[in-house]
Amino acid sequence: MNLHQIHGFTRCAVGVAVRDVTPPVGIYARSWGAARHDVAEGVHRPLTATTAALRPASGDGPELVIVALDIGWFPYRLDEQRIRGAILEATGLTEPALLINMSHTHGGANVNTRLTDKPGGDLVAPYLERLVAEIVGAIAEARERATPAWITYGYGRCALAANRDYWAADLGRYVCGYNPAAPADDTLLVARVTTDAGATMATIVNYACHPTTLAWQNRLLSPDYIGATREVLEGAYGAPCLFLYGAAGELGPREGFVGDPAVADRNGRILGYASAAAIEALPPPATRFVYTGVVASGANLATWAYRPLDPAAQARCARLEATLTHVPLRRKAVLTPVDPPGADGGDPGAEAEKAMRRAFIQAALGDDPVYAMALWAWRLGDALLVACPNEAYSQMQTELRARFPHNPVLVLGCTNGTVGYLPPRDRYGSGLYQEQQSPFAPGCLEQTIEAAALAMEAL
Repeated sequence: MNLHQIHGFTRCAVGVAVRDVTPPVGIYARSWGAARHDVAEGVHRPLTATTAALRPASGDGPELVIVALDIGWFPYRLDEQRIRGAILEATGLTEPALLINMSHTHGGANVNTRLTDKPGGDLVAPYLERLVAEIVGAIAEARERATPAWITYGYGRCALAANRDYWAADLGRYVCGYNPAAPADDTLLVARVTTDAGATMATIVNYACHPTTLAWQNRLLSPDYIGATREVLEGAYGAPCLFLYGAAGELGPREGFVGDPAVADRNGRILGYASAAAIEALPPPATRFVYTGVVASGANLATWAYRPLDPAAQARCARLEATLTHVPLRRKAVLTPVDPPGADGGDPGAEAEKAMRRAFIQAALGDDPVYAMALWAWRLGDALLVACPNEAYSQMQTELRARFPHNPVLVLGCTNGTVGYLPPRDRYGSGLYQEQQSPFAPGCLEQTIEAAALAMEAL
């Protein structure tokens, strides 16, 4: 089946709310070993928390909340756990029902409360307190605004993402950067949320591409390309856009690692216009495109038209379910340095950054040789959603979509925390950054895919 001919629907009550969560200028914002600055000196575009609350349009059923959050990652795992725990307590949501999907922008603050000795580090803890308050407020507003709606899903394509596992022949090893010789998953999942009166309430974009347009040269707080993507879609449809970051372990923008915000905006428009094209191709809510007969003309012409879903199909669209399972991932015996000694020219700043990241990963995992990785699976009517707190290679989304060819499938990475990469088994031993950074043993990606498929099949 052609993936790009698949459509599906969710029937439920939906509410959407947006909060500006831009960190304060002057906050500790060193996210790159090559950076020569520590604090943010300005703002490129606002960073936001866009929240959607879903519950049955009628009758009983679960309430589900997803937060699309402009933040990079939580280096200190307890920070993320405290934030999510505070939000769960304040909202009364169950753990399977809350997904905080991080956009993974590398242009945000370095939100680590352990780094109070760093310039601007004293601003991190107050910022995280504000973040909790803003998200809790957005959830309350989204709940209050919830109204019966249809969510219509479909697939498109976008050429923004490129493979970033590049073999540098001059060095005789892999480096992290644009690889023109390797294919990249260009699949884009979009959705349009509409009221029964036909008004657009929100758009959804699920795409896999590292937000690494802006790198060590950049001194501005930025959502990277995601800001311009939202601008395009919110301007076109007059409603908030939820960007949901996918499985992008080996994917990044072709033009990246720069300091010019105009490049990030151009990358964002590439995704924004591709998303708008895919949204325009969506069918009307609660309809199927069906063959309606032949009209005799110069040729016998097959005619097709949109027809309403039958009652049984509409009932399927109203099913909401959420599950949380755990995948026992074996860990490496030793977390080795990411690059060979001296590979970065002996830069002490870069070496210190790498060592600090390894220490925080080790602290996050503890001493147990097996890590119980949380895995969330939701059923949203026709659509299936799976989310994990790590950075899977795109093989996760391509395989799951192939295994569930009749359902729109959303795949989310960097959700409810993140620790490391999930590379394919055959990439171990290659010296890739993702293979060396990952604290997990070979087979972690394949094991995650199988666990996700089982959870989705159960739904």
